[in-house]
Amino acid sequence: MASHMSTESDAGGFAAFGMNFASEREAIIGLIDKIQVAEACAGVALSSWAETCQIPALRGGLRMIAEREAFHGRIFSQRIRDLGAECQAPLDRFSIESEACIADPNLTDLEKLTSLVERNGDPETLISPVLAFAELLTEDLETKEALKLYYADEISSGNWLRDMCRTLGGKQQSASDTIPHAA
Repeated sequence: MASHMSTESDAGGFAAFGMNFASEREAIIGLIDKIQVAEACAGVALSSWAETCQIPALRGGLRMIAEREAFHGRIFSQRIRDLGAECQAPLDRFSIESEACIADPNLTDLEKLTSLVERNGDPETLISPVLAFAELLTEDLETKEALKLYYADEISSGNWLRDMCRTLGGKQQSASDTIPHAA
């Protein structure tokens, strides 16, 4: 991903994620607008799942992660307003599908967890473009640091979910092993 990201483009402005933006500010707004809606919705979905979750250890983690996701949504929503913009991004297809699975009353908690973990894959692979983007920022240091902390939170949540999936699946596996499928 790093090869698709630079701060200079042939037309001037700011380049990131293989796209050219008029400025660093515009690139930031574009990214954190997508993040804020996904995180806010994930906070609601995970909180709702926690209310019905029948596995105490999973429920405790879901509550913590739900609060963290909702917090990210609020922080990035406020940051967009601080930058003089409005939150406009629609919820992305990936998030819609993940949240539909989480809300499915026909799935067990282990099936929901397994689907979520498999859908997200390796946390580092999933979220590392955000950290690479943050490292490009030179003007907006407030957002740069917020994105770095967001990255750390997402890695923590993703790793915890993978570990819980392994634990509930009854497997003793290394971090690189495949996540067990729910029956």
